[in-house]
Amino acid sequence: MNTLEISGTLDADLNVFEDRTDLVRQPTERIRLDKDATSEAIDLFVCRTPNQLVSSCYLVVDLESSRLMVNQSYDNVGYWFPRARPKLTDDEFTLSSTPILIEGPHVIIGGPIDSVWYHWLVSWCARFYILRQLRPDLFADPAVRFMVCTEARNQFRETALAVGIPEDRITWVTHDNDYLVQDAIVVTFPDQRYLYPEVVRGIAATLKANLAADIVPGRRRIFASRQSFTTPKRRVANWAAIQPVLEAFGFEVVELGQLSARDQIAMFSQAQFVLGVHGSDLANLIFCEPGAIALVIENERNLYHGLSASLDILSGIVGVGYHCMIAEEAIDPDADYSHFPTLHNRDVIIDPDALRDRLIMLGCQPIAEGV
Repeated sequence: MNTLEISGTLDADLNVFEDRTDLVRQPTERIRLDKDATSEAIDLFVCRTPNQLVSSCYLVVDLESSRLMVNQSYDNVGYWFPRARPKLTDDEFTLSSTPILIEGPHVIIGGPIDSVWYHWLVSWCARFYILRQLRPDLFADPAVRFMVCTEARNQFRETALAVGIPEDRITWVTHDNDYLVQDAIVVTFPDQRYLYPEVVRGIAATLKANLAADIVPGRRRIFASRQSFTTPKRRVANWAAIQPVLEAFGFEVVELGQLSARDQIAMFSQAQFVLGVHGSDLANLIFCEPGAIALVIENERNLYHGLSASLDILSGIVGVGYHCMIAEEAIDPDADYSHFPTLHNRDVIIDPDALRDRLIMLGCQPIAEGV
């Protein structure tokens, strides 16, 4: 296909589509992920519209109006993913693109550019639920296909199929390429700076119904381990000191990223207590039964900047009791902490006695004697 030279303005997706006859919208609530947890009313939408250019990192350009919808992908995508094109300023963009032509009706789903399970569940996979709620005819129409990121083919494929879409309706795409979708179905992208309670509960119920319908609620105790990371990534630095506590309280130590989606969902469906250091694997809390207890290990910085709010609010949406325990950070003298992601990923040091006392206070009694 010929190279397209495009320039235009930045806008919100609903501003672009508000006059389209095929727009379907539905009011809902979203909660900002910060210390104030501010709630506001917004509209979810689905719009079938021609000639949408899906550029890298799934930034969508409406070719008719030359407007790029900055809220169709991660917030501040150029900062987090410098390889993203087009070139963005505060209110304008320019793009040189030789897109791959996508024929036939396609729902733009995309996927987690950073391969983060939390983002897949609450932002990208959630689009399946939104489409089914607002346009069940399109969801069920076998002629309609779904553009899903190849990043989801392995790690998240099981959930993409579990929402009711057979694999022969999926067109696998990559976030590094551009695509010209002649017959596009554009769906709200749930902004990762917020949580949308109805959407969270909806996608959780859908996945549980399809992947864990036969699971009987249990009383499992789960520790979400991050010890397999080879570099600092919020691991437990004094692992040997807390292992005896976990064993005494009957916690299963699991590396959730090594499990299938079905196994993760089943495990959390049966969990009574969940313990772990802040991380995307704890997005599985949405699959817990109401009344389960989560104890999340955080550092002072996460609390101060409100980064801990994501799991706090997520837990509240599904009726899980959220509790937080502050841990000291392990400082690597050779690490470069000038960049926030490196600073955020420092390992933690957990006081075993404080952990034991906190678990008992939360009603999690030891199962071994002498603890």
